[in-house]
Amino acid sequence: MLTQTNAHPLSPGQERLWFLDGLRGGTEYLVWQRMRLRGPWDPAVFARAVAEVVRRHEVLRTRYEDSAGEPMQVIDPPGPVDVTVVDLTGEPDGETRAAALLDAAAGRPFDLRREHPLRVVVVRLAPTEHLVALTLHHIAADGWSCDVLLRDLDQAYRALVGGQPMPAPPPVQYADVAAWQRERRAAAGAAGTAYWRDQLAGLEPVLLPTDRPRDAHRDRRGDILAVDVPRRVARLVDAAGERYGTTAFMTLLAAFKVLLAHRTGRTDIAVGMPGAGRDAPETEELIGFFINTQVLRTDLAGGPSFTEVLDRVRETVLAALMHNDVPFEDVVAAVRPDRDPARNPLFEIMFQVMYTAGTPGTLGGAAVEPLPVGATAAKFDLVFTVRRTAAGDLRCVLEYASGLFDRTTMQRLADDYVALLERLAGAPEARAVQPAAVPATPTTPTAAGAADPRPPAGPVEQAVAGIWSRLLGVEDITADDDFFDLGGHSLLVARVRTALRRTFAVDLPLQVLFEATSVAELAAAVTAAVRADVSRLSDSQVRDVLSRAAREGTR
Repeated sequence: MLTQTNAHPLSPGQERLWFLDGLRGGTEYLVWQRMRLRGPWDPAVFARAVAEVVRRHEVLRTRYEDSAGEPMQVIDPPGPVDVTVVDLTGEPDGETRAAALLDAAAGRPFDLRREHPLRVVVVRLAPTEHLVALTLHHIAADGWSCDVLLRDLDQAYRALVGGQPMPAPPPVQYADVAAWQRERRAAAGAAGTAYWRDQLAGLEPVLLPTDRPRDAHRDRRGDILAVDVPRRVARLVDAAGERYGTTAFMTLLAAFKVLLAHRTGRTDIAVGMPGAGRDAPETEELIGFFINTQVLRTDLAGGPSFTEVLDRVRETVLAALMHNDVPFEDVVAAVRPDRDPARNPLFEIMFQVMYTAGTPGTLGGAAVEPLPVGATAAKFDLVFTVRRTAAGDLRCVLEYASGLFDRTTMQRLADDYVALLERLAGAPEARAVQPAAVPATPTTPTAAGAADPRPPAGPVEQAVAGIWSRLLGVEDITADDDFFDLGGHSLLVARVRTALRRTFAVDLPLQVLFEATSVAELAAAVTAAVRADVSRLSDSQVRDVLSRAAREGTR
């Protein structure tokens, strides 16, 4: 185990979340669980159980600090935990006030540099009725982790009540896993990124028709819709998988890709898939962020039957799993898609199948009733989740961008998916996707002659170009070169920000660096920031300040 120091590098997935948290902030990357407990239950014992679980899992007492543009996870020793207990017993408006308290806890962002990534609120409504809300930052937990957390809380509570010893801590901690993932990333090397660069070359993200225009900046408003799949349809899915040698995930994904082809008129269909990332048995008992997102691209051209779609999807999934050691951020850097602040790179639609036993029936002896979580921040246009129980029952959960789509539109999409599942699984030999019409050959307008590259002019542009050159390992950068076209990626943006802060004493928001992608644009943003800080100076004095800073910073 890593015991020499309490500071460690982040896992590749954590690095991306750390960057996105700094870029967007807010509550977009929080994980919530809410439940009502009925029966004898002691909040004070539960608070002690939370402390025991935090002691057991280092990732729940970890902060994330910026060290010269490089994030580090700092593991704190066991200590006080963030558990808020509010007693509303006998209050006439107890339910309303309790809901407001839970909403407030869920709506408060985490300061990852100062706070641990777990927040717990307990509201006592009656001696035998309590509401419990668990809020975690995604950088420390995924969906699998929530099941581990609830199980460990139940075990700790029962041990405390019964005077029994606590379970032994896991043999490894998340910091160990982060080190393993970084080693696997290095081992995948150029061969791994080359696969994804070829597989995703020329990819245009699949976009569903929207009810409202897409804004220049992303609208984070989201909502959730759930639709149950009739049991007879779920049994048809199982039968199709057994007959054609596909997993439930492959069968459900194949039907979803057919649905997207119908809705968009496209045959080049790519969606995101969050891989569990828990290949080693030691990871199954850990809390942490293990997910590595992969892009599953399938060609549905030629008017295939559903059996042919199943074959193509099976091939897509198996090839992706063979190259799952490449972090998503490395894939993005290798593919270099067009950057748009209003969109995610490579895909806007995610599909996943979650195998879940559901919320445990009891917590510390009290009966558990799961409570729905309301509107949430939309990370993508659509996250389409099929929840599958141990009995094989299916439920579709749609998390969608409500700024783009009406709820009725998403309801129709879910209903159409269920109907399509029944039709395709019931008649898999029938044509699933119509062949696309042959497009007319477009005429290519004559391009005007491109202007000659302009070298960086003035000390600010020259300093920016010098920073890029050092970080990217690229020489002869021009004023109009694009940072991402030169090989830059999101994590390097944070290092550029640190270098600019050190050179010019300005702290540009990450969003500015993401939008000002050329040397000239970024130099103009630096100049504007300095001018805002020293507005009392004349333009010539501002230029002197910038020139001196550039000379000092590039020595």
